[in-house]
Amino acid sequence: MKKICKLLSFLLICTLGATVLSGCGEKNNVATTTNEAYVMDKNLNPPGEFPVCKEKITLTVGIPKDALVTDYDENLYTKALEEKMNCDIEFVYLPSTVAEAKQKVELMIAADGKDLPDIIVNVPMEDSSILRYGSRGFIKSLNQYYDNSAYYLNDVLKAETNLKDMITMADGNIYVIPRYQKILQNEPGYRMWIYKPWLEKLNLSEPKTLDEFYNVLKAFKEKDPNGNGLADEIPFIGATSGGENWFCDFIAAAFQPIDIQSNYLYPENGKIKAAYVEPEYKEALKYLNKLCTEGLLSPSSFTSDGEQTRQTIQNPSGVQVGCFTSMAPTYLINATDRAEGYDILAPLTQDNGTGYAVYGASIPTNSFFITKNCQYPEAAFRLGDIMMSEEMSIWNRFGKKGTDWVEPEEGDHGMFESMGYKAKIKPILAWGSPQNSHWQQGAPAYRGYELACATVDSGSNIYETRIAEHLQSYLDKKPKEYITKIIYTEDEINAINEIQQNITSYRKDSVARFIIGDWDIESGWEDYLKEMKAIGVDEMLDIVQKAYDRCNK
Repeated sequence: MKKICKLLSFLLICTLGATVLSGCGEKNNVATTTNEAYVMDKNLNPPGEFPVCKEKITLTVGIPKDALVTDYDENLYTKALEEKMNCDIEFVYLPSTVAEAKQKVELMIAADGKDLPDIIVNVPMEDSSILRYGSRGFIKSLNQYYDNSAYYLNDVLKAETNLKDMITMADGNIYVIPRYQKILQNEPGYRMWIYKPWLEKLNLSEPKTLDEFYNVLKAFKEKDPNGNGLADEIPFIGATSGGENWFCDFIAAAFQPIDIQSNYLYPENGKIKAAYVEPEYKEALKYLNKLCTEGLLSPSSFTSDGEQTRQTIQNPSGVQVGCFTSMAPTYLINATDRAEGYDILAPLTQDNGTGYAVYGASIPTNSFFITKNCQYPEAAFRLGDIMMSEEMSIWNRFGKKGTDWVEPEEGDHGMFESMGYKAKIKPILAWGSPQNSHWQQGAPAYRGYELACATVDSGSNIYETRIAEHLQSYLDKKPKEYITKIIYTEDEINAINEIQQNITSYRKDSVARFIIGDWDIESGWEDYLKEMKAIGVDEMLDIVQKAYDRCNK
């Protein structure tokens, strides 16, 4: 009988990890690796031969239970893995939320790790936690298995030449098998949506510059584009959470590179800068303050959460909102007329053409690690290796071939065909519906651009189609220099954690005050910068710079 553990939920008090910046590899080895002399498990067939195990074994897998997966034990993905491995997989269910799952793993480790399952998947621990738990022996170094037992991972590492650097910790060890899905459309994921019928009614062109955007918003406010005779239009709205929270970043990107994935840090000619203390950021805040002061940006943007703002956008009595940010406003999909009306606005520029898309490169997720309790660590590694194959990577997202997806037929067009990506997958199984074909992406996988952009455009989701149509306009505006991931030492992590937390809190509060006018930006900017220095922004930048330089020698 499969083992199922019911676990209590806990509130996670998050610490900032080290998933911030650009890749390091062997240059990062600030401690001795823990490679042991490799001796192949005698119960295993050579890499590439199946089944993996000569005699059946059992592996326990800790996983956050997703409500959309109806039965992990009988899941088609599970059964395929068990057959390829010649093993039984027993599930230990962790809390469904990321925060609570992390907290539960931390509590297990705090109890000397005696209750840890063999493998933990889909609990994306920060690099700082991986390094800490790995160096203390709670999770195993996988160096010898990457060197001697990898099969599918070898192909992945050849295709992604910087991946090994990005998963090698500062002590020289690799502790994880990643989920690395290069979702091209999510890299410039901060998109502005504008209600095109209002533009058409007012005979306005789609704005391309900040000045044009201001004039459009002003027309939305003053010329009754919804035609109800009321001054109820909200030209531009944001929120305190969700994709609607990106409104400030979208505007700020017209002035300077913006990347929240790296905590607003970016390189310029190799020098790391913090966007929020640069003169360009002040100019962005002045522009946003102008919008807010003139009633073009709703002040509720700083008090309403994402759900409240979505309710405003969905207003059943008629369209009120002209512009908002979101990855894809799928909550409008059932409001057919309104859904058809909102389309993507390309990144705005200044009059001189300067401007960027908010950009964050795809980075690997720490998706799979093997604990100290595992009696069959090499077999466990081989399980993760199989998950990284093309077959199982596709299965992890789309389900079983022939049942849940099929190859494209004549006349089918790829979602990103115009960008040179050939369609390979025609989904049948609808994403987001209850199913028993896969783990809802809760496992390691590798999908490079060629595979991540390989789906047929079914036309069933107008937002996906529009994202594909407008994606190039965003990619054209990505910064020439950007950050993916830096590998920090434990001392560096400890040094910057508290500083970064305090900076984030102070920045968010100050930005809101500047924009709504509670704090005059001209008289208050120098005091703002002084406080940032007092918090430790210069010290943090020094640490990040040293780590960045070390990683890019």
